Amino acid sequence: SDVNAHMAYVAQQQLDGYDAIVKHAIKRKAAFDKRVLARSPREVIFHTGQLVQFYHSSAHNTLEAKRKLLPKWSVPCRIIER
Repeated sequence: SDVNAHMAYVAQQQLDGYDAIVKHAIKRKAAFDKRVLARSPREVIFHTGQLVQFYHSSAHNTLEAKRKLLPKWSVPCRIIER
């Protein structure tokens, strides 16, 4: 029926929007990584006192609704020792 077709269309639009957001984020990350590697093309070394964040890769590319709302990055943490 028309209702089912419309609901399927809306669901596809939502998936397409999510796909566009993920592709844009990947593009931004690639540009950032390129800048970082151009500045320092070796291992990144953190020093005592610097702020860092950890990426929770378990939440990456998931379709599970409850995981989408969880933060993908940790709160900022200060490096205490090396």
